[in-house]
Amino acid sequence: MTTDAKAYMTSPAKKRIPQEERRTQIIEVAIDLFASKGFKGTTTREIACAAGISEAIIFRHFATKEDLYDAIIAHTLEKRFRVWEQEEGLLQPPLDLETALRTFAHAYIRRNRQDPTFIRLMLYSALEDHKFRERFLEVYRSPYLMAICQALETGLTQGTCRPVNPRLTLRAFLWTLLHYCISRFVAHTQHPDLADEEAVVDNLVDVFMRGLLP
Repeated sequence: MTTDAKAYMTSPAKKRIPQEERRTQIIEVAIDLFASKGFKGTTTREIACAAGISEAIIFRHFATKEDLYDAIIAHTLEKRFRVWEQEEGLLQPPLDLETALRTFAHAYIRRNRQDPTFIRLMLYSALEDHKFRERFLEVYRSPYLMAICQALETGLTQGTCRPVNPRLTLRAFLWTLLHYCISRFVAHTQHPDLADEEAVVDNLVDVFMRGLLP
């Protein structure tokens, strides 16, 4: 037996994993790379190297790099939808406006503190003018946001809120939270302590509630 044959016989065999598991592995590795280098700055060779596979295996699961990016967005949305299903069980209507604003703000900041990957992907997608960037907007259809909108509309009907556009008001609240998360979890490496986040949420909710008084 030759030396090469002996080496082959004694070397550990690479573990074969199911196709669906391999597909998910490729997506998760690509997410980390796209979130750190962008879609254009990441090559399929880099993804293959990070996943410990060949480029051929990537293209066996995804015909093009764009297909992989599309799968990443679908994967991200699915994860967010699972979170929303858990959140819906916590919503006990009728939910007053202040409670809805505060609960959503805490959940939004906590989620992005634990995993800022989504915001990074969204920013790179917007900066690169990628054709899939609009699909990221789907993740904002949270049950908490719908509860806030309903509470605003109830306040308008009952006269406890001054006349405002509920959707524009809600959008302003969301964008303020998004800016905070970008500045804290993307632009800086050192995260604020929980007491600081609590103060931010208290101040933001107080400003909005006072601004909505008739």
